[in-house]
Amino acid sequence: MNNLPVMLLKGIVLLPLQDVKLDLSNNGSSKVIDVAIDKYDSNILVVCPDNPYEEAPDISDLPNVGVIGKIKNKIELPNGNIRIIVSGIRRVKINKYVHRKEDFDLLTSLISEIDLPKFDEVEETALKRKIIQLLNEYIEASMSGNSVLASIRNVNDLDKLTDIIVSFMPFSLNKKLLYMHEINALHRANALVYDLSIELQVAQLDVRLDEVLRTEFEENQREYVLREKLEVIKKELGEDELKDEIITDYLERIDNLKAPGKLKNKLAAEVKKLDYTSDNNPEISSIRNYLDLVLDLPFGIYSTDEKDLDKIKEVLDSTHYGLDKVKNRIVEYIAVKMRNKDLKSPILCFVGPPGVGKTSLAITIAKSLKKEFYKISVGGLNDGAELNGHRRTYIGSSPGKIIRALKKCGTSNPLILIDEVDKMVKDYKGDPASVLLDILDPEQNNMFIDNYVEEPFDLKDVLFILTANSEEDIPAALYDRLEVIELSSYTEFEKLDIAKNYLIPNIYKEHLVCSKEIRFSNDILMDIINKYTKEAGVRDLERNLSTIVRKIVTNSVKEMNSPIKTIVKKSDLVKYLGPAKYDMKNNIVTMQVGLVNGLAYTPVGGMVMPVESTIYDGKGEIKVTGMLGKIMEESIAVALSFIKSKKKELRLKDLNINKKDIHIHFLEGAIKKDGPSAGIAITTSLISLFLDREVDRDIAMTGEISLRGDVLKVGGLKEKIIAAYNEGIKKVYIPYENGCELEEIPKLVRDSIKIIPIKNYLDLFNKVFKEV
Repeated sequence: MNNLPVMLLKGIVLLPLQDVKLDLSNNGSSKVIDVAIDKYDSNILVVCPDNPYEEAPDISDLPNVGVIGKIKNKIELPNGNIRIIVSGIRRVKINKYVHRKEDFDLLTSLISEIDLPKFDEVEETALKRKIIQLLNEYIEASMSGNSVLASIRNVNDLDKLTDIIVSFMPFSLNKKLLYMHEINALHRANALVYDLSIELQVAQLDVRLDEVLRTEFEENQREYVLREKLEVIKKELGEDELKDEIITDYLERIDNLKAPGKLKNKLAAEVKKLDYTSDNNPEISSIRNYLDLVLDLPFGIYSTDEKDLDKIKEVLDSTHYGLDKVKNRIVEYIAVKMRNKDLKSPILCFVGPPGVGKTSLAITIAKSLKKEFYKISVGGLNDGAELNGHRRTYIGSSPGKIIRALKKCGTSNPLILIDEVDKMVKDYKGDPASVLLDILDPEQNNMFIDNYVEEPFDLKDVLFILTANSEEDIPAALYDRLEVIELSSYTEFEKLDIAKNYLIPNIYKEHLVCSKEIRFSNDILMDIINKYTKEAGVRDLERNLSTIVRKIVTNSVKEMNSPIKTIVKKSDLVKYLGPAKYDMKNNIVTMQVGLVNGLAYTPVGGMVMPVESTIYDGKGEIKVTGMLGKIMEESIAVALSFIKSKKKELRLKDLNINKKDIHIHFLEGAIKKDGPSAGIAITTSLISLFLDREVDRDIAMTGEISLRGDVLKVGGLKEKIIAAYNEGIKKVYIPYENGCELEEIPKLVRDSIKIIPIKNYLDLFNKVFKEV
């Protein structure tokens, strides 16, 4: 049982020897339960993320400790939800998270048992006695149920004892997470002694407070009863002054509201309705909630934008390296805004792989412009009402995220970040992309109507910034309204500058150290970049640098707070980070027949994608593997048709594959691949196979191929070229039509790689397969 499906548990912690009841409404969670019951004998790995408020945690952010649970019962509820009871069995170490091959949306894990050293018997016995003593005193002081004592009566194992008691105690979620992730029972026991002592003191203090309050209550009871009777008498006489004060306050706020007269009239009607409604009517709370919300909206309230262009540029440069196109666009907007106050705000969309700074850049833009900031995450969102609100006729209705953002910011011109727009979901519940059209379109968003508010609010002064990983996944109608700015992958030298000027100073500040105490040379930073990270952005780089600084600080504390003075050496990297994970400059495939370097653009950035093919006796069938999409399979068919039609030009006169099977495989199988840009790489791989000729290992290529051999334009060229550069490729063939994009590629990359535009595949053939 070393590979189990993973269920992320938020807001509750499952410990070994504990049963929890869960009501599940999420389709993904229901799918995990079904797979666990059908394939894994009802066993499941329960993982509690460190941050329970993160909507979609990344795999790299998940903990390496989980609890194996047994699904004891499953009930389908009338409302469509599923209720299960899960029993915790034991902690296990999580070696790796992987996506399930049969269903990529499901997460599974590779686990192993936890081996602990044998504890000192005297220390263990003393801890058990102390814990049981404190538990008895706590139960007596708090007058809690003593069922837990029966549960631990025959338990001698310190590991089980701590888990049973922690599940009983009213600890906070974060504290229980710490106990759940701590694999050493001795450490848990020491922490439990401390926490039980605190809870015992709190319980004893509660008892004393209850005694004081009881005495005061008896003394004040007569006065309280008299006041209650007086309130009833006033109500019978119609002297309900409190309600009159509320009504008067609402009318004053309406009068001071900088809103259209039509809205003021509607609010006045709501106040009148509130006045007539009995205090016992449940609708009164709905009326007051509506009035409080609308009266708190920032009608006619604007913050003052920063006008000094140099200061704006200075703030942007202080937190982000490069990205000149974005920074210049913001400066241009403010410059024109100073001349034309009625200028409509641009709808910017930052597109780029994870870790290049899209979200943090939006936060910095808000800071530089002195605007209020609010982030809305729409990744996985499938209900448009989350954006434009629910109608008031529904119980528990509420305004949408846009109106809540405006209320929170308190101004009509904040910066609102709409994150992950390429991951919205369209299904039977709705189409959030269509709702965003109404919100973002500058021609109509000055009359945006939230279903809850039911009156227009002007959004034309709101600066919207969107983020996405893949430009192709943004809905077409929405894409047409966006000003797309690409944030490309970083080269190794750009990462070096970012590490020196941004990441390391921030890490020093966080850990309260300085450059005189810990020093990183350029060579060390380049080794970390090339041998311990393989990413488009710098998130993993920042994590590795933080790990090194943490370990150095920890060693200093262990050595009696000795002063830190460390120059990080290459030999230290293995000690701090373990063996090197990658070798970016020697990661290119070896020269073999049928093996060619293609270039791909994925949501996580550009990558070198080797294509390999082989041929063997068979029935003329074509087999393809490597998580391919439909378009990629069509590219293979086009490549084969082109080769068959150009046998003479390709020196394949004797080609006969009717009794042969061909297998084409795309490496990097964990990433789904689709799109036509691998066409010429597939064609080259097959021709290499048929000619029994190797292709140079330092060559890569990208481009769609037609039946006539024309090489057609593809997307993501900048990301692909940077990926080729990072992998040590020396020569890249690209479509001729993409030649106009070469100026966008950093000069360092252009100077390091020979980029050859081609119009027809025969041009590439003559260059790659030269006559001997």
